[in-house]
Amino acid sequence: MKEINLKGLNEVIYYDECSNGLKVYMWVNQKVNTFYGTLSIKYGSVYNNFKVNNKTYKLPLGVPHFLEHVKFNEKKDWTAHDYYNKTGCDTNAFTTFKWTNYQVYGTNNPKDNIIHLLDFVQNNYFTKSIIKNEKGIIIEESNMTLDDPYSVLYFSHLNNIFNNYDYKYIITGSEKDIKEITLEDIKLAFESFYHPQNMFLVITGNFNPYELMASIKDNQNNKQFSLFVSPQRIIKKEGSRVNVSYEKREINVTNQKINIGIKIPKSKLKEFDDFEKRLFLNIILKANFGSTSDLKNELLEKELISSLYYSTNIYDDYIVITISIDTDYEEEVLNIINNRLDNLNVDEKTFNRMKKSQIANLITQFEDVEYVNSIIQFEIINYDHIMDDVKSRLESINFHDIKRICESVNFKERCVFVAKPLKQ
Repeated sequence: MKEINLKGLNEVIYYDECSNGLKVYMWVNQKVNTFYGTLSIKYGSVYNNFKVNNKTYKLPLGVPHFLEHVKFNEKKDWTAHDYYNKTGCDTNAFTTFKWTNYQVYGTNNPKDNIIHLLDFVQNNYFTKSIIKNEKGIIIEESNMTLDDPYSVLYFSHLNNIFNNYDYKYIITGSEKDIKEITLEDIKLAFESFYHPQNMFLVITGNFNPYELMASIKDNQNNKQFSLFVSPQRIIKKEGSRVNVSYEKREINVTNQKINIGIKIPKSKLKEFDDFEKRLFLNIILKANFGSTSDLKNELLEKELISSLYYSTNIYDDYIVITISIDTDYEEEVLNIINNRLDNLNVDEKTFNRMKKSQIANLITQFEDVEYVNSIIQFEIINYDHIMDDVKSRLESINFHDIKRICESVNFKERCVFVAKPLKQ
């Protein structure tokens, strides 16, 4: 077993790998009496087109989410929920654009409960009746998503950003997509992606990592897996322009909401890795639109807005910055925000303060077993390894890089989605 020492943080991530390729990451906190296990599969909603051995497959949208639902069935009339109800653990799952995640959370017997997490996720029990019965449940969930104002706002925003990327489609798939999904589709997805080489297990909390790893290896050694087929996701070409520059629509919101999207090709920041891209852009956004920024405080004091938030996400070859605002003063607020986006700036004093804040937050985040688990997941999915040098990288970031990004990167490729309350 390898110990990954997080430099400057006095924290250790235990890492090991089973003979079948399953990677295991463990963080121990003996101050708590809980454990949290997550088994992640590198398979999400944007993997509907993929290639295996030069053969191309196209599955209906929503298959990864559908597979997540039916995966809890272990045998006839018995589910993983039935098992964990008896052990007193909570279990759940979710599907994102890039991965599917299965979870178990409890206070006792981590070994048996983690082993059962592996057993039910790696179990290949599927039947036509299960597929048929689940369709109604998932269609109802999909329709609820279409009625949920925050989901409508989110996916309308992505639809306006992207021309071709599948990120613009809801993760569940539409009702039409769900009705098209067959048992054969589910089996193909499971056999292609649900292989130990395409999974990783993260366990955080109070347990003995050596004993638990020995049990995990015994469990995996007693299972037979076919050769991993290494499916390759087919990514559609995406242009640098936004799909729709402005849209206004009435949806079921109480107050008017506006999403401003800024689309930036990653190639414009090619000298920085993805960690640095996120870090530098978030510092710029926080300085200009964060809770302590003059602009946000001015908008709040004048009662032009009731809230303002921002986020930075990377979607394949593009960075998308989103600024979300609650306001009844669309024209005035958009003019102010757009003017700031045209004149982004960070002074050195603000930069140094934010740099110190980032380092302080990094040190205090190692307290919550669920949060640490999510950090490890994020790093594996986005960087394909544990970032053991985050503190030193934060300490070494350069004000001149921030300044240069503000001055040279084009933030002008934007779109606006306005969600108005429904008329009474």
